[in-house]
Amino acid sequence: MQVRDYLSRYYYTKQKIKLMQEETEEFIRLANSIPGISFDQIRVDGTKSLKAPFEKWIQKTLENEQLITQMKRKLPNIKGEIICVIDQLEDSKLKMLLIYRYIDWLSWSEIAKNLVYSSATVRRWHVKALAQIVLPKKRQD
Repeated sequence: MQVRDYLSRYYYTKQKIKLMQEETEEFIRLANSIPGISFDQIRVDGTKSLKAPFEKWIQKTLENEQLITQMKRKLPNIKGEIICVIDQLEDSKLKMLLIYRYIDWLSWSEIAKNLVYSSATVRRWHVKALAQIVLPKKRQD
């Protein structure tokens, strides 16, 4: 795994949770809506389903909610792992830079403003910090 990918896991996990919550809201909306008759589809005679039309949306909602709960439980662990890796750096400015970038997910201009340095300097430090990061070895259980 690349250093950037490893450090970005926290942000992307939060984004995935947000998307799944939006998807769950849509499933709830579909479960509460009344389906109409579709006249533009070809009619196929056969065994009619005995399930209510909203049942599949409720099932998908429950599945999504379980996944969201699991991901929310893992989120603090991911953040802690990333902070531990960042904390291995000796330079406090580099630590702050990586925390601003990968935990707070600030833009380069916001980071430069917070650190009171130019954007070019911040980007140069970013490359330097990434070069110093040592990722933990994968555990083989």
